[in-house]
Amino acid sequence: MTFWTTVNWLPSVLRVYHKFPKPGVSLQGTLDPKVPRAAEGDSLRYRQIVQNLTSNAIKFTEKGYVHVAVSLEHEDEESFDVLTEVMDSGIGVPSAVCSALFTPFMQFDNSTTKKFQGTGLGLSICKSLAELMNGQIGYKPNPEGAGSLFWFTAKLKKVPQESSIQALETQLETLNRPSIPSSPLEAIKKAAVNKHILLAEDNTINRTVMLKMLAGLGFPSIDVAVDGEEAVKLATATQDSTTRSSPYDLILMDISMPLLDGVEATRKIRNAGLQMPIIAMTANALKGHAENYIAKGMTGYVAKPVDRNVLINLLLGYMQQREQGD
Repeated sequence: MTFWTTVNWLPSVLRVYHKFPKPGVSLQGTLDPKVPRAAEGDSLRYRQIVQNLTSNAIKFTEKGYVHVAVSLEHEDEESFDVLTEVMDSGIGVPSAVCSALFTPFMQFDNSTTKKFQGTGLGLSICKSLAELMNGQIGYKPNPEGAGSLFWFTAKLKKVPQESSIQALETQLETLNRPSIPSSPLEAIKKAAVNKHILLAEDNTINRTVMLKMLAGLGFPSIDVAVDGEEAVKLATATQDSTTRSSPYDLILMDISMPLLDGVEATRKIRNAGLQMPIIAMTANALKGHAENYIAKGMTGYVAKPVDRNVLINLLLGYMQQREQGD
């Protein structure tokens, strides 16, 4: 569990989309002022769900809008429930597949929507993450017309208020103000400054390729682990017992390694209280395994062989989220 200010929820998640806007699609976000200004909960899970639903909404919307809204659903003295809705004016969901939306790796396969196949981390992963936050997830057609509305709830603990109304207004103003576009490569090189990455990969050729790729993206400090046990040792060796911090801003974790596989290594790192992003590198990303990786503590995944552009966008999103803090 981590402490986080609610005024940072939407800006931290949506900033990357404003930085690289999709032509013809307007992205806006609103946060209900009634939502308590600070919370204790799993911010990483929350951001994963919002990011995945938003990515899907943008992907399935060729022209129009995507609107992300967070509102207060219920509160008592100790906790509160938030409702997050992602509404778009895109192609919508065929009625024939609505009942199966949250099954593993559901994809549209009719002729009209086939070109929009793929749903990022997968709606079934979002369902699992929402349930881990004592919430639910669902879908309904856009009440304003064409498009979709995906929603989920999450229960969070209250903490002493740390934010002001002025800070809330400033964050929302920043969210709704378009950013000056720049290339993803320029952005990742800027984000990589002073970042420390751990690469866990046992295959010599794959390791060499990844090191060259990461160096080319501007990461100045990359440590290497050749098996899962070494990855755990490096990630936890200099852990601060008070802040539960690690020297690494992000870990790229191969799944199939000797001594300790990537999933088990991740479990041990998470059990140590470390919450840096851990990205699975796997050839099984399209075979139903990826959902297990996320459910067992990993932040995301990238398919092997690793595509440079996919890696750039993935790393950029997590780096910018980390910069905003929890």
